[in-house]
Amino acid sequence: MDRPEPGLVKWSSNPSYDNFIHINLQHRVVQVYEPIGHARAGRFDYKKLNRHDDFPPLTTYDWSPTNPGLLAVGTGSGIVNLLRIDDGSNAYVELGLKMSRTCQAVAFNTTGLLAVGLDRVRMDQCLHIWDVSRLSSLDKNAQGFPSDATNISDPKHRLEPSVSVSSIKFFEDSPQTLVVGIKAQGLRIHDLRDPSSVVTFQTKCNNNLTIDYADQNYFASSALDHPGVMIWDRRATARPVAAHSYLQAVDEDDLPWGGALRLDRVIETDSDPFLADGKYSLVRSLRYCRDHRGLLAVLSRTGQLKVLKTNKETPTANPSGPELLQVQKSYEMDVSYVETSRKNDRIVAFDWVTLSSPVLRPRILVLRANGNFEILEQPSHTSDHVYKLVPWQAPHRGLEEGAPYHSMMQFEPSQAPDILGPLLMEEALSDVPLFGPESANVRADAEAAIKSNTLSSVSIEDVGATTSPLPEAFHQASTVAPKIRALRAFVRDEFQAPKSANGVKPRAGDTKIVQSQLSEMSLASDSLGSCREIHDALLASLAEAEGLPREAQNVIDHTMLLRAKEKYLFDAVANRDIVADDPWVKYVWDWIATAEDTADDGGLILGSLDLSYLGVHSIWTNNLGRDPSTRLPAGTSPPDRSTWERSIGSFCKKNHLPKHDGKTTKWPSHRQLCLEICGWGDSEKHDPKGRNRKADPEYPTTIHTMAAARALFTGDHKEAIQILKKASTAHPELLFVSLALQLMGRGDSQLAKEQLDFDEAVASKTDPYLRAISSLIATGDWSAIASQQSLPLSDRVYVAVRNFDDDQLTTWLNDQVALAVADGDIEGIVLTGISETLVDIFARYIQKVPRRPDGGPRPLHLCPPLYRRHSLPRLAQRLSSSPPAP
Repeated sequence: MDRPEPGLVKWSSNPSYDNFIHINLQHRVVQVYEPIGHARAGRFDYKKLNRHDDFPPLTTYDWSPTNPGLLAVGTGSGIVNLLRIDDGSNAYVELGLKMSRTCQAVAFNTTGLLAVGLDRVRMDQCLHIWDVSRLSSLDKNAQGFPSDATNISDPKHRLEPSVSVSSIKFFEDSPQTLVVGIKAQGLRIHDLRDPSSVVTFQTKCNNNLTIDYADQNYFASSALDHPGVMIWDRRATARPVAAHSYLQAVDEDDLPWGGALRLDRVIETDSDPFLADGKYSLVRSLRYCRDHRGLLAVLSRTGQLKVLKTNKETPTANPSGPELLQVQKSYEMDVSYVETSRKNDRIVAFDWVTLSSPVLRPRILVLRANGNFEILEQPSHTSDHVYKLVPWQAPHRGLEEGAPYHSMMQFEPSQAPDILGPLLMEEALSDVPLFGPESANVRADAEAAIKSNTLSSVSIEDVGATTSPLPEAFHQASTVAPKIRALRAFVRDEFQAPKSANGVKPRAGDTKIVQSQLSEMSLASDSLGSCREIHDALLASLAEAEGLPREAQNVIDHTMLLRAKEKYLFDAVANRDIVADDPWVKYVWDWIATAEDTADDGGLILGSLDLSYLGVHSIWTNNLGRDPSTRLPAGTSPPDRSTWERSIGSFCKKNHLPKHDGKTTKWPSHRQLCLEICGWGDSEKHDPKGRNRKADPEYPTTIHTMAAARALFTGDHKEAIQILKKASTAHPELLFVSLALQLMGRGDSQLAKEQLDFDEAVASKTDPYLRAISSLIATGDWSAIASQQSLPLSDRVYVAVRNFDDDQLTTWLNDQVALAVADGDIEGIVLTGISETLVDIFARYIQKVPRRPDGGPRPLHLCPPLYRRHSLPRLAQRLSSSPPAP
C-alpha cells in the first residue's frame, strides 16, 4: 500500500462512536480524536483523546466496527498486530504466520472475525480468517489486553491457495460473507458458512474494495494502473437470475459479468508526470458514504477528490437479480490539486463523516499534505433548487409593474412549505454543532425551520453586489439610452478593470471618457485598440460587469425589450436617438438617415442606374449587387464604367459636390461621390450644435482633435491649424501640434519633426485623432492613417479615397470589406451600403453577441428590392450556417 506522508485518516464506522483516527506513517503513531462541535466547511472542532506509539511499518490496516479500541495493522513480513488505541497503554497482540510474506489487506466484520489477505506463496492458503471476538469485549477500565489474548494461535478458516489477495471487505448485512480481490484474476465472494459457494467476477479491478453500506448489493473496486472504477452487484450469481436488460448490457456493451457500472476514466491523469510510473496506483482510495445510498468518493494520487452520485438505471420488477447503475451527478470536492503552487494543500487521505441524520448534507474529513484536517461538504442540492425558483432570464413578467427582479417567486401559503422547506431546512442546519455536548437536535431543528413563519420572507441576496447607490442620472432618465450611459459611467467609476497583457487592447469596462484634463490627452500613452475593439469593449462593459444592483441588471437584461417599447422600428431619425448610448449603432442610423434623404424623390436614380443606398465600395467597383436587375430598368444591361462616370458626374454637378483635388485618377466623379458618402452619418451634421457639441463619452477623443484631423484629411491645413489654436487655450499642448502643422504646411516637415521631437513612437495616443495628426507630422504617410484601425472606418475610407491611386484604392477597399464581414463590423455600411454584403456583416455582428443590448440595426426595409428578394432569406441562412464566434 503506497501512501505518502503525512498519513491516513479513518472515521469510526460505528454510529454510536463519534471518533476518528489519524495514522502518522512517518512517526508511526496512531492518534484518536473526538469531534466536539462544528464539522462543516471552514470550521472543524475536535480534540485529542488517546494515542498509540511505535507500531511496525504498516502495509494495510482496519479499525474494528464493534470495538473502537482495536486496530489491526498488517506488515511487510505478514505479521498482523492488533493494537489497543483507546487507553494509551501501547498494548498489542501479534498474529503470526507459518510462512512469511507481505500482508496486503485486513478487514474486520461485525462479529469478531478478522480477515487477512497475503501475498502469493506456493503450497499455502493466502486468505486467513481469525476469530478475535474475545478481544471485542475489552474492559475499558483495564489497560492493555487480557492475559489470554495471546492464545489466538491459528486461523479459523484458510482459503485461496497460491494466489495474491490484494483487498478484502466484509458485508455488514451478512457478516459471514466477504468479497476478496485476487491479483491478476478478479473478485471472489465467499460465504464462510458454505465454502463451496464461491461467486467469481473476472476483472483487473481487484484493489480498493469498498461496499455501499446503504445498499449492500453494490460494491466498488479499482485497478492500480487504470483511472477508472467498477461498481459490482453481488446478486449476479448466475445468468438465470438476471433480467434481459442486464444480459444485453453484458453481451453487447462490454460490461463484465457482475458489473453494475463501468467508468473508464473517473480521475485526471495528465496533471502529474509521476502517474506514468507503474509503481504508483492511479486511484488511491475508494469510500462509500454510510448515510446516503450510491454516494462514492474517489481519491487520486494527485489529490483529486471526486464524488459520484449513482442510482439505478431503470426500475426493475426482479429485486433478486443484478441491476445496472448510472451516474446521476458528479462533484469535484477540491480543485487545488491542479495548482502546482498549492502542492502542500493537496488531499492525501479522506473518509466520510458518519452523521446522526440523513437530513444533513454529506461531508468528508480530509487530511492535506501539510497535516491539516478539514471538512468538505457535498455541494448543496438547494442551491440548484433556489436557482430554479428565481427568474434569472429576461423577459421578467413583472417588468411593467416594477416588481423586484432576480427575487424569489411568490407561492401560495399552502404550497410554500413543500417548495421552500428544503431551502429553509438546510439554512437552519448550515451552522450548528453536530458533535459534543452542544450538538444540535437535527430532527427538531429541521421541523422548526419548516414550521417557522419565515416562509414568506425568503429572499435572494447578491452577496457580491456593490453597496454604492446608482447615480442620480440613472434614476432621472426616462428612456433606455441615458440609463445605459449612466450605468457605464457607474461601472467605470465603481469597478477597476484589469489591464490587458500588452496594455493596448481595450477590455470590458475600460473605455474611458476623454475629458478636458491634460493627462488624458497625453502623447506618450499607448492604450489604443481598434475602433471595433473599442466598440466590443463598450458592449462588454455591462455584459461582463459583476456585482451590479438588481435595478441596474433589470435594465441591462431588458434593453432590447425597452427599446422596442420606445418604437425602435423603421424611423432612422428616431432610432438614432433610441440607441444614442452606442455611437457605432447611432452612426449606422445617421448614415441611413442621410442616405434616405439623398434617395428621396429618386435623388440617386441617375439615368438607368439606381444608386440609392450604395456604399463606397459598391460605387467605386460599379457593383449593383448579386442581382443588378433590381437597380436597372427591365431588359437593361449593366452599363460600363465610363457610363457610370458620366452619370455620377451629372449628379455631383447638380448637387454641387466639391471637386476632387486629391490623388490623380481616371475616375474623379467616382471619387467625388465616394467622398460624399464617407460624410454620411457624420454626427456633426446631425447635431444642432455642430462643432460646439460635446464629445461622445463612449469614444476616446475630443471635438477639437476630431475636427482638426478631419480638416487635415480634406487637405485644409489652415482650418486644422485654426481649430487647434483655438482649442489650445484650454489644452496648451495643442499649440505645439498646431505649430508643427504650420511648419509642415510651409514644407518644413523635417523641422517640424525635429522641433517637436515627433517620431514613430508618437503615433501611440489615447486620442485616435491626435494620434493620426502626430503620425502624419512624423511620417507624412497617408497609408499609415488609412491603416490606423483606432479611427472610425468612414474617416479611414475618406483618407484612402482621397490619397490612394486607383489600383491601390481598389485593393484596399476589397480588403476592408472582407475584414468588415469577418469581424461583423457594422461601420462597414460605409463600404457596402445597404446590400447583400451588409447582410453578411449583420449576421456576424448578431452572432458574436446574440443578446446585443442595442437590438441590432435593421435597415433592410429601406431598400425595397433588396428586402423583397434577398435579405431575409439570406440573413436566416447566414445565421444558421455561421460558425460560433470565438
